[in-house]
Amino acid sequence: MEKNTLIAVVLSVVVITIGFMLQNTFFPSEKVKTPVPVVQQKENTEPAAKTAVTSQTAQQNTGISTTAVPAAGQGAFVPFDGDKQPPLTGSPTIETKHLLVTFSARGGTVSSIKLKDHLDRGLPLEMVQKGTSGINTFELSFGGPEAKPVNDLMYYSKPDKNSIVFYRNFKVKGDTSGAYFTLKKTYTFNPDDYLMELKVTIDNSVNAYPPLNFNGYSYTLMYGPQIGPYTEKLNGRYDYRRYYTYSNGKRINNKLKTNTEKSIKGNISWAALVGKYFTIIGVPDATNYKVTFSNKPVKGEKIVSELFLSRPLIKSSKNEDTFEFYVGPKLKKELVKYDKADKNGFHVQDLNLEAVVDSSSILGWLEWILLQILQFSYKIIPNYGIAIIILTIIIKTLLFPFTHKSFESTSRMQALTPKINELKAKYKDNPTKMNQEMQLLYKKEGVNPLGGCLPMLLQMPIFFALYGLLNKYFELRGAVFIPGWITDLSSPESIFNFAPFQLPILGWSNIRLLPILFTLTMVLSNKMMQNPSTTDAAGGNNMKMMTTLMPLLFFFIMYQSPSGLLLYWTLTNIITVLQQKYISGKLKRKNA
Repeated sequence: MEKNTLIAVVLSVVVITIGFMLQNTFFPSEKVKTPVPVVQQKENTEPAAKTAVTSQTAQQNTGISTTAVPAAGQGAFVPFDGDKQPPLTGSPTIETKHLLVTFSARGGTVSSIKLKDHLDRGLPLEMVQKGTSGINTFELSFGGPEAKPVNDLMYYSKPDKNSIVFYRNFKVKGDTSGAYFTLKKTYTFNPDDYLMELKVTIDNSVNAYPPLNFNGYSYTLMYGPQIGPYTEKLNGRYDYRRYYTYSNGKRINNKLKTNTEKSIKGNISWAALVGKYFTIIGVPDATNYKVTFSNKPVKGEKIVSELFLSRPLIKSSKNEDTFEFYVGPKLKKELVKYDKADKNGFHVQDLNLEAVVDSSSILGWLEWILLQILQFSYKIIPNYGIAIIILTIIIKTLLFPFTHKSFESTSRMQALTPKINELKAKYKDNPTKMNQEMQLLYKKEGVNPLGGCLPMLLQMPIFFALYGLLNKYFELRGAVFIPGWITDLSSPESIFNFAPFQLPILGWSNIRLLPILFTLTMVLSNKMMQNPSTTDAAGGNNMKMMTTLMPLLFFFIMYQSPSGLLLYWTLTNIITVLQQKYISGKLKRKNA
């Protein structure tokens, strides 16, 4: 192995090794915290496995069988209002500093949760994406996730500007005993929080368990059918959906195949539907709810991500369950508020909601360094596009000594072209001898045919770290660089959209300029770096892949990448070309 090649490999190993050390020292993995239950169950509960209620006293008092009710869902119950006037339809709202919430009297559900501080297509971001499905969030079903949700009109009142109560009486369909139970849903907000509270109260009119036993579950609360922002498809780069649970101090990624669902039982601290920048996190009380995630199709909604919390049997005549839901951005500064009681309006603590944020890769230490430079640059000129340009210039300046050495090596290789061609002609019938003579020539002239690889080896860790940073840094979402062209550095740019038409196989409906510029500058840079050292005995040129096929491959890979990342890489290529021209001209003058 040549000396410079060995140095390049050793340096790469050193960079990665130091990275691991820094990662473990300054950016350790999440500390395991045992969650402290925030809200204790007010009534005694039993495991869901015990599905039948066998209290003879309850049967005598109510005349209603308390054994398992057939799994008929909401159809097993009807409203029971007595002499009350029927409830009126309505869409009451509650507005806080961060949220604008619209309710529906049907089932006491939520039809809209808008994030006032974040935009989607120019409007406040909607966290209840339902298409034309007609499904609202926080629907409640008597039974499991498969049961029909309560869709009856409910009475409602607003005790104050930050809370609303929905309630209605229900009885078993066909029962004439006069027994009923009251379902009440109480929503409470705090002006400064993305967290909200939902209490579900079931109060039986007689001293007996409510007749809610559907295969071991009393009711199911749902969030869905999809969280915001709106997206045509989930490609994993611009947006995605993940399904996390958190228990015993550990976050678990519950992977779902297409059109499936997955249920998790046990003591779960919270469950979350997670997008790239936004999330909803359901925090139940101490009851052992069954958590179900689903992406099964829903008529009227193109992409589905649902969360169900199924409550085991209620073993008291009156029961109240308390849930907290975080509906907002995946920002640590917002999520960590719920680790300390004095930092949030609900005085909850140790929820560990920040675990929903995706941790950095093994190059997290390098991401952190690049982030500090990016934030410092933004403070100088408050435009993230310009901040990325400044970051690029700083990186290229730091790498210039290595780049200079590499370009000199490449230029010396190009100067040896006549001698290399002579060796090829002389030993064209003896490849082994030709390679031996070439190695002697390289040694004599003091050049390394692979010396040009050093900058690439050094830049690859930076590229991957920057890809991780620019692909998930929240502040780049909606950050405008050039109005009318690059209007969101976290997403691909476009100069022409021909939707609804799409290119066959690729599925593209936009013409993007940055991927084209990136590819052209990469081809130009590679051609300037090309040297005859990689020409084999048969005369074939292995550099063809580097100069043509590789940029073409990257064109397809990077076409849908965030414009911030492509801005960095394109500018890097342009600066590299300018450096190559400068160094080549300098060497020519020196040789002359």
